[in-house]
Amino acid sequence: MRLGILGRYLLREAAGALVAVTLVLLAIMISAQFARYLAQAAGGTLPKNLLLSVVALTSLQYLMILIPFSALMAVMLTLGRLYKDQEIAAMNGCGVGGGRLYRPFLMLALGMALLAGAFSFQIGPWAGRQADFLLKDGRWLVQFNPFEAGRFKEVGGGRAMFYTDRVDDDGNQLGMVFGELQDEDGTSALTARSGRYTQDADGSRHLILEDGWRFQGEPGKGEYDITHYKTLTSRIQLPEFVYKSEARKVRPTLELLASRDPADRAEWHWRLASPISVFLMILIAVPLSHIAPRQGRYGKLVIGIVVYLLYSNLLTFGQTYLAKGKLPEALGLWWIHALAGALALALIAKREGWLRR
Repeated sequence: MRLGILGRYLLREAAGALVAVTLVLLAIMISAQFARYLAQAAGGTLPKNLLLSVVALTSLQYLMILIPFSALMAVMLTLGRLYKDQEIAAMNGCGVGGGRLYRPFLMLALGMALLAGAFSFQIGPWAGRQADFLLKDGRWLVQFNPFEAGRFKEVGGGRAMFYTDRVDDDGNQLGMVFGELQDEDGTSALTARSGRYTQDADGSRHLILEDGWRFQGEPGKGEYDITHYKTLTSRIQLPEFVYKSEARKVRPTLELLASRDPADRAEWHWRLASPISVFLMILIAVPLSHIAPRQGRYGKLVIGIVVYLLYSNLLTFGQTYLAKGKLPEALGLWWIHALAGALALALIAKREGWLRR
């Protein structure tokens, strides 16, 4: 499909608007996610060094949802401006019909559908698995990390409690340390002026306390063993971390295809809906963008948003019922796409005057 100067102009305008709309929406969603994970990091349930990585990976997942809506908004904004500036009227006056007007947007729809398919089938689930692994691994490390500046921290199911007033950015150098340990010999209390928390190549960790005292005995009795030490080294063996996830949104697409579970098949149809919805939304956006000379430039945007919300809610409704087995798997979400396609054809027919003829 070759494009002339006019086609390339329309394609360039729509592509620029698409990039701008996607970046704005993505920035809004990233800000919300960043605030969410920042609260977890501030609460001590997520390591601070994983914050940016998790936010970046989750943003790749959101692109699968943003692309169809961004495509609809971009085409409507582009054509709304062209109608308002009388550029479309000038094109029609020069003999440019509906077919030549639709051609660049069909090419944009095809390209964006392929991109949405890549995010939906491969990039999105992969990013979701990576983010899920980082979150669970980080929470596991935080759970077994005995030190957090300014807070008493329980480890080992309450068998030990530690406190330090300062931890460096790497989490290795400690300030003043206080600890209480429960073991077979009774209760021990530890103090140290400073400490270090190191990790070997094999994953084992060592707590090295310097210039401190150890008080060992039974609370309530006066018999205590008091020991002063220059350096006290203790090896901390953590249980092995095993990553496991049952979330269908992060499962590989090939696993969903091989499964006969209704919920897995519903997730497969949901992923398939992303590239289809991009194509349908652009087909709807082109005739829906038409505005009369005295209408506002953004008058049809509200209608476009309503159409997208109805379509996306129907997809969510269909996926839910499909996962519960209340809809046949052969029907899938195709009936929703058929409704959107019928709406697109009706709008095109009305705009081109096919119904009158």
